[in-house]
Amino acid sequence: MTSKLFRYILWAMLAVLAVILFVITTEYTTFKSDTNFLLEKQDIVNDPFWRTVFYFHVFSGMIVILIGPFQFLDVFRKKYMKFHRMSGKIYVYGILLFAAPTGIIMAFYAEGGFWSTVAFLIMGILWFVTTIMAVIKIKNRNLHEHKIWMMRSFALSFAAVTLRLLVPAFSEIIGYEKEIIIVSTAWLSWLLNLFIAEGMIFAMERKVNKLKVNT
Repeated sequence: MTSKLFRYILWAMLAVLAVILFVITTEYTTFKSDTNFLLEKQDIVNDPFWRTVFYFHVFSGMIVILIGPFQFLDVFRKKYMKFHRMSGKIYVYGILLFAAPTGIIMAFYAEGGFWSTVAFLIMGILWFVTTIMAVIKIKNRNLHEHKIWMMRSFALSFAAVTLRLLVPAFSEIIGYEKEIIIVSTAWLSWLLNLFIAEGMIFAMERKVNKLKVNT
């Protein structure tokens, strides 16, 4: 399999999973207190502050995840550069103004106690930092570094999808206790994504350096 074909297959998988999560998340547009994740938060679901933060986080996050894959499709980006820039701004503002800050706040209410809170706090901070770094790099017209930081940013954005894949896998296939599942997936949901992203970045950098040596 060529690296180009691998990238397209990976992109297709990310896009399909992003769309699926988007569709699932639209359940929250009913604003009912007994929908999906809210069933686990019945102790605070009627708290106006938490509920407001939750909806800002969910709705901004679902838009960010849906936009993300299209920012990396070369054919789409080159043909529709104006749309790429516009959607990129929505992605960035969605994270910096809404998704990351509300994610940091929600970390203090996370299931699993202290270690889950730490996991989501670190993720929220890294999400903000990687996204702002991507902005700085494109402002400096450093397209290569911009792409690298965007890859890291989207890896963290995609943690929402990974989390929803890991939880049933751990509970149904591995059969861990609920507390262990909650804490372990809180960490693995973004660590696994960053690990894969860094591997892809390493391969990309190696290819670029090899081209420089040969020219």
